[in-house]
Amino acid sequence: MRLALRHGGVAKYRMGPERHFLISDPVLIGQVLHHDVVRYYRGKYHELLKPAFGEGLLTANGDEWRRQRQFLQPAFSKQRIASWLDIVVEGTEARMAAWSARPRSSPIGMAGEMAGLIQDINAKILFGRNLPYRANAAMLEAVNAINDSLLRQVKRAMIGDGWLNRLPLADVRRFRGAVSLLHQTVDHLIEHQRAQEENGGGLCALLTRAAIEASPEALHPRDQLITLFLSGHETTAVALAWIFYFLTEHPDWAERLSDEAVTVLADRPPAVEDLPRLSQTRRAVDESLRLRPPVYGIGRRARIEHTLGTWRIPAESPVLISPYVMHHHPDYWENPDRFDPDRFVPEQARSRPSFSYFPFGGGPHTCLGRHLAMMELLTIVALVARAFRLSAPKGRRVALQPWLTLRPKPEVLVSVARRMNISIKSSIHRQRPGHGAEIPHI
Repeated sequence: MRLALRHGGVAKYRMGPERHFLISDPVLIGQVLHHDVVRYYRGKYHELLKPAFGEGLLTANGDEWRRQRQFLQPAFSKQRIASWLDIVVEGTEARMAAWSARPRSSPIGMAGEMAGLIQDINAKILFGRNLPYRANAAMLEAVNAINDSLLRQVKRAMIGDGWLNRLPLADVRRFRGAVSLLHQTVDHLIEHQRAQEENGGGLCALLTRAAIEASPEALHPRDQLITLFLSGHETTAVALAWIFYFLTEHPDWAERLSDEAVTVLADRPPAVEDLPRLSQTRRAVDESLRLRPPVYGIGRRARIEHTLGTWRIPAESPVLISPYVMHHHPDYWENPDRFDPDRFVPEQARSRPSFSYFPFGGGPHTCLGRHLAMMELLTIVALVARAFRLSAPKGRRVALQPWLTLRPKPEVLVSVARRMNISIKSSIHRQRPGHGAEIPHI
């Protein structure tokens, strides 16, 4: 942040043996993101992700990335996302029922709870509703170990050109064990799905069929499933933990969201057409994503020497764009560290430059799962706010932990108290969304 404020839209700085460029001008950020597959590519640091993510969308470049993106895009149509709403609702209600059975004096660790919830939900989205899978401590710890070690490996690669990562360090050994568990788990889930006569609408079956019709070797369906399973659950879970942190720091907003959920939903489960009506919930979600974007930095390398604004960017230079920096930049946000969801009323939102707020990235590399993520965020926050009064335990302190995502440290402890006029299991006999249902613009 200091670099951006001191040096303006382009700041050059040295890290290890290389000169990096931090871009913090919205117009120049738009140029970088819109030319992402022409002038820029994912560089050597992304190679460190391949042992965990394989050759999937997160690590591909150029034509290979474009081919994979086209392969995956139809799987995330708004109509298909709408068909998963019941999975999100049922998973959330099951989690809330468990909270209700806890002693009232026992606070909930929201980061861990949301990681488990989103892992349960996304496992069923990927591998079918009939999947007998529940997030477990070993798998959640494996995700933590992968995130922790990858960040350490990237830092070591920046400073020492990667030779330290070839040593038998403790975090590298933990990383390899965690990756092995992740891959075994996903392979088991794939085999379970293939053995079922009824696939329950899982993406695994869809991607497998599409890859067979195209080119399975080139499209890497297993690696795509690993990428979606790991990265999709991490970013959404972190976003939820921060949302509940801010709602407990600002109880007036928690009450506003509760009142809105009761007004829009009454005592029934959400339908897809309800989501755009949760306007205050959407503003609170957007404001939390502004203050704590899970993906806080986007790194690229220049393919060719070119000019960006008035700056010459040499070929192979690392270029960094930071949603966190832009979301806190005082040129675009008044009192940028204050939680104020009303910044996102439509007239204010329209007055800001496009790339002053971009929690899901932009350009060709815009997050593939952004509509699914927003559906999950709105649905879970509305259901929890409707069912519980949320508060922060006395003395709670939460700091930023910049891993691969911007995690809270330590846990986001939240005290929950049931609102007695709301039934948690409101949807036990719900029908799935109709075949023609579609997520509206949210």
